[in-house]
Amino acid sequence: MKRNNILFSLSVFFLAFSMMGCTDLEENIIDETLGGDLIRNPNNVQSLINPPYASLRQLIEWYDYWGLQQITTDETVFPTRGTDWFDNGAWQQLHVHTWNADHIRLKNVWDAMSRGLSRSNTAIHYIGQFEQNETTEQYINEARFLRAYYMYVIYDLWGKVPFRPSDQLDFSVTPQVLEGKEAVDFIIEEVKAVLPNLKTRTEVGTERVTQGAANALLAKLYLNYEVYGGAEMWSEAISYADDVINSGEYEVTDDYWSMFQHDVTGDHPEFIFTVPMSDEFDMGGGSVWVNFTLHYSQTFGNYTSLWNGGSTTSTFVDTWDRDNDARFYDDRIMDETGFNQGFLIGQQYGPDGEPLEMRNGDPLIFVPDIVLGDSPENYGVRVVKFAPKPETERQFSSSNDVPILRISDIYLTRAEAKFRNGDEAGALEDINFIRSHRSAEGMELPELETLTLNDILDERGFELYWEGFRRQDLIRFGKFTGTWQEKPATDATKTVFALPTSAIDVNEDLTQNDGY
Repeated sequence: MKRNNILFSLSVFFLAFSMMGCTDLEENIIDETLGGDLIRNPNNVQSLINPPYASLRQLIEWYDYWGLQQITTDETVFPTRGTDWFDNGAWQQLHVHTWNADHIRLKNVWDAMSRGLSRSNTAIHYIGQFEQNETTEQYINEARFLRAYYMYVIYDLWGKVPFRPSDQLDFSVTPQVLEGKEAVDFIIEEVKAVLPNLKTRTEVGTERVTQGAANALLAKLYLNYEVYGGAEMWSEAISYADDVINSGEYEVTDDYWSMFQHDVTGDHPEFIFTVPMSDEFDMGGGSVWVNFTLHYSQTFGNYTSLWNGGSTTSTFVDTWDRDNDARFYDDRIMDETGFNQGFLIGQQYGPDGEPLEMRNGDPLIFVPDIVLGDSPENYGVRVVKFAPKPETERQFSSSNDVPILRISDIYLTRAEAKFRNGDEAGALEDINFIRSHRSAEGMELPELETLTLNDILDERGFELYWEGFRRQDLIRFGKFTGTWQEKPATDATKTVFALPTSAIDVNEDLTQNDGY
């Protein structure tokens, strides 16, 4: 069975310490005598490191964190279709940037990431109480990285992050709020501190924190440092990207779609850090990748519940070389499912090859048109990135291991940093290296002869679409508040989200972001 105990062998600690967050959750103080024997027993060290790893799964919940990073951009739109997909305007508000402090998705993500941060602190503190050995020291370093990672996510979304030291067990004390340069510098120094003590991918795989993951995160932190901390750190981004690329542990493969099949594991050579998944457990609908986008009639195998929701925009589709780029279309799953991976456009078919119909009997032909407030069933180009497993017994539990850091992203990170640092030739080499591995079968994706910042943004879209990076990229390129299909220009204050009302209510040091 393909699985890692980090995610699936959760103990009582998953529940007991999930309430020790930095928001309203922190007010549910845990009686430290509960489970006292457990936290004093070194044999339970695995149970302490499991919960912060388990919280990573929240990063791939399409309706929460993924939604904030995607539905707010030109890559993803969830239009209302008749009485479907209105949900009190929540999806429309994300697309047109009219959310407020009480938006349910904001509260859910804040709470989920704060739990991950709190669970990391819990692991650091209690594992530190045991007699130290190689295992306990390793887990503490991993937990410190995970704490830094959750802080990075919170800071990226809100521009502020509450923090309390791991040994501060008096939860009536308000956590410190870090923001601006102070916040990003703290996160960077934490990752740097543990990096030399982490193991490599060869030693522990991609489902554990590794030196490669730390170097990759540092490269991305420095790439975004101008946005986060107000200064250019391109040379530092290049240096840490070099460390990942030159490690020899990762490889850009010629088969792009091999990363996104239902049987893919963390062993894939492109993966740096992954969230292990399984359809052998009931994991809830947040981790499925086809149900929310496919039309009601596109049933196949054991997938009988499809919701006809999320699409991409014509603004994004129009940037593509549809004929030559393998990333646009792949048909390897069509015999089992009736549809392709990539972008679904035009007449749709069932697994038997018969053309499908809408509920009114008209042909099911996906078109690029979108009317945000009331789209017909067939409006919107659909996207299938991760292949479903037709024979699954749990259609709401994806079997695809999901990368949250992968090597192609780091090549593109280095290319962008080189370009912004004045090395256009070096940037062009990295971009063309990725493109050289992404030609459609029997075609040739042409190399770029010159390069602009917009070319780099486009290439990031081609490589990483629907993987939860687009909002951050558009902000860094100054385009997040611009216009695209069904979205007007919005105010610059929207580059950070409104802090949830529930978070402000319990922390007097948290002040609402400008514009809300």
